[in-house]
Amino acid sequence: MPNIYTASPKPFTRVGNSGFQFDPNAMEVAILDRSGRPVWKKSKGQLPSPIRWDGNDFSGQTVQTGDYICKIVYANEKVAYLPFVFMKKN
Repeated sequence: MPNIYTASPKPFTRVGNSGFQFDPNAMEVAILDRSGRPVWKKSKGQLPSPIRWDGNDFSGQTVQTGDYICKIVYANEKVAYLPFVFMKKN
């Protein structure tokens, strides 16, 4: 069972109109719908750069405006769950 973890004060930041950039210490990030199903997920692997999300789901479609859960996995299986509101651009 992963440890519940308090994320850094700024676990993600908006990157202009291109999406979101997550905490550089995050090893994996998943965006979950309100039922807890993943709509997008990415692992850092060996890359030193932070994980970025452009607002698209697994199929490349922009997710709907709404409430989501951001699951951030850190080293040593520490996990942070954060409320996340996505606003679709018209």
